[in-house]
Amino acid sequence: MKKGVVLLQQSWIIIRTFIIAAAAGFIFDRIGIFLPWLLGPMVSLLLLRQYTKLQFEWPRIYRQIGLIFLGIQIGSSFTKTSIELMWFDFPLMVLMTMSVSGVALLLSLLFMKMSGETIATSVLGSLPGGLSQMVLLSEEVESANSTIVTLMQTFRIFVVVTVVPFLTAWIPKGSHFNEVTLTELPTFNVTHFVIAVLLGTSFFIAMKKIHFPLPEMMAPILSMAIVQFVTDHPVVEVPSIVLILSQIFVGAHLGLQLEKVRNQLSIRLFAAIVLTNLALIAFCGFIAYTLTNIHPVNTFLDFFISAAPGGIAEMSITALETGADLSTVTSFHLFRIFFILLIAGPVMTYALKKWLKADV
Repeated sequence: MKKGVVLLQQSWIIIRTFIIAAAAGFIFDRIGIFLPWLLGPMVSLLLLRQYTKLQFEWPRIYRQIGLIFLGIQIGSSFTKTSIELMWFDFPLMVLMTMSVSGVALLLSLLFMKMSGETIATSVLGSLPGGLSQMVLLSEEVESANSTIVTLMQTFRIFVVVTVVPFLTAWIPKGSHFNEVTLTELPTFNVTHFVIAVLLGTSFFIAMKKIHFPLPEMMAPILSMAIVQFVTDHPVVEVPSIVLILSQIFVGAHLGLQLEKVRNQLSIRLFAAIVLTNLALIAFCGFIAYTLTNIHPVNTFLDFFISAAPGGIAEMSITALETGADLSTVTSFHLFRIFFILLIAGPVMTYALKKWLKADV
């Protein structure tokens, strides 16, 4: 009997969380705030969690479902032509990734001076390589504070997700759009869809084993891209209502992820995080402007969202809403993830360990 009551209470808390998140998204949409279905749930649940006694709960499975459908929609933007054109963007990916990562490292020194944290904490908290991966790397370095690294990475995403969409609202939208028109959409092919599902499942299992970031999102992106490249045939398009629900699911997770931020975030630490991230966003605008002049095929909006130091899920949603080229934004962020996880992160961890041993 008690288990049944507890289950009903938990179910009501989850339902209430969804109702508030969806209502906030609707209100943000009605009053014209950009990215309403992501920012509405995020901001409302963050504030209510911090300043009321209401209980909220958002099972991880809902975030995973949201990421899966976002991954499918993003994967559908990878046509055979766009994948072939990625080769020509490769030098730009290297230039942008090296530039943004280099400036992030320089800003980590500013963060260290402002906050008083160790160099290891500052570096691993400043690199835009994914929350879970940077936290895992911080656990390998003795002088790194994993709690502060978690806070820095989480709050950086929060700053980027609130600032970048606001800025993109003032940037002229590109002439290309991500939607597939009805004339481009051939008859649904069951075989292609089944192959994409099987491939996606295989990728997901492999990514979970190696702890790759966002496997729920990355697996459908890769499987959809591969099937569409080989067949030159769109697999499936996600209905707009499903995309809205996916954004609500992800936004609710982001809002509740900052549950203990008020207890851990001092004014000094807050100022250091905000200042360094705003400086990094400003540099992203500069590098986007530079690349637009070098490669005018893409718009400033494409490059700005591609450079922004936010998570791939949040920046892909921003690209969807602004009409930026989704395949370009996703491919640039994918390259940065691979670069930081496979090269920059391990190298910096090794260097920090060696440096700390030399000081002992």
